[in-house]
Amino acid sequence: MNTTYLRQALAMMREEKLFSGIHIAGTAMAIAFTMVMAVVYYIKLAPIYPEVNRPRTVYFENLKVVAENRGEAGMPFGPKAFEEWFLSSPNIEFCAPTLLACGSGKLRLSCHEFVFVGDGYTGNGEYIEAIINKTNADIFNIYKYDFLEGRPFTPQEVEAHESVCVISDAFAKRLFGKNAEALGQLVCLERGWSLRVVGVVRSGSQLTPDSYADLFLPYTLWETRYSDSPYTGEFAIVATVKDTEHLQALKKELDEIASRLSFDYVKITGGYRFFGEGVKTHVELTQGLETHPMHALRTAARDDEYDKISNRQLFSHFASLLFILLFVPALNLCGIVAGRMERRSAEMAVRKTFGARRSTLLWQIVTENLVLTSIGGIIGLVAAWLAIYGLRTEILGLFFDSTTIGSSSFVTGEMLFAPLLFVGAFAAVLLMNLLSALLPAWLSLRKPIVESMMEKR
Repeated sequence: MNTTYLRQALAMMREEKLFSGIHIAGTAMAIAFTMVMAVVYYIKLAPIYPEVNRPRTVYFENLKVVAENRGEAGMPFGPKAFEEWFLSSPNIEFCAPTLLACGSGKLRLSCHEFVFVGDGYTGNGEYIEAIINKTNADIFNIYKYDFLEGRPFTPQEVEAHESVCVISDAFAKRLFGKNAEALGQLVCLERGWSLRVVGVVRSGSQLTPDSYADLFLPYTLWETRYSDSPYTGEFAIVATVKDTEHLQALKKELDEIASRLSFDYVKITGGYRFFGEGVKTHVELTQGLETHPMHALRTAARDDEYDKISNRQLFSHFASLLFILLFVPALNLCGIVAGRMERRSAEMAVRKTFGARRSTLLWQIVTENLVLTSIGGIIGLVAAWLAIYGLRTEILGLFFDSTTIGSSSFVTGEMLFAPLLFVGAFAAVLLMNLLSALLPAWLSLRKPIVESMMEKR
């Protein structure tokens, strides 16, 4: 940036305090609102800890039985469905049963468990509630948890029904104390299970509810519960695919399985028929199958309005919302800048008379405006950070399911200070500057010199 233009911009700020204040305040408010939305959707969509594989992650919430003109019924998957239909698929990279996927977070009752804290069942102590996830070893490949101690449980331990578990560091402190060794300790569940701790992971945030848990344990420990209907149970399925080609092949593979199941779905429901005899039904396994970013955008409305539009339309919808957030305040600032240009028209005419090029004058005005917009942008950015951190429960409760946001939820530094957000903030400031300054400056400089000289001042 030309230092002469910068000095002129600073001098203009001192001389025109009202104009500068209004311009900075308007920009700050627009950037603050935009950055709040940017942070929210960054948390929802971007690859952040531990969900770093989000661009390749897909979810299967349940098996759906759809009846003609009678709606549909959904059933969570059981261990046999997971092992036969998903685990053996050549189109899946990693695959795990989970109680937490598809945005349900800790909503499911099955992922709540009480854990005993004390000196054993005969001693003094109490039970504390934990969010658990019954899963397999692949969960630690899908979600890249940082292991502070120990290791993940292994596929062999899962297959052998061994009573092992992995816990979060925050939960370890609640159970064993701040500086106590967690590895090898026993975690006693209310129902009587005792699990040996083999690993401790760095806690995530409840703002990423698909991966947040206090306690991870092998899903095979409860396998006998599903003997009557092994294809149905309590699990969703989370998986990663290598690329779009494998995703399409997976969809085709599962559609073929669903087609076979549609002939007699009662075989997988333990004999239960949802819609009675003689009702035409079919089974669906891949309804809404897409990777995490598009899945998260479609579920943002918390209803079915986004299920009927294409990915391009969905992306255009959110891009339009972002543009409106910047365009409306930029339009107001444009009027302010236009009024200021009328007062400066004589000055510009004199400079053109002495040989100044129109492009030089245009760049000076845009630069002056960029200084004001940048100051407002910085203020707005800081205000957005303070608001999201200080009022996180109130603000984030508007965009996330309030039942997944507890007192222990937090916004991490990775969520607030990501490089992508800085780039987005700079782009928003630049767009605000161009929208508010370029048009009025260009229109003013197109006027003939004599006309500009005769402008009322």
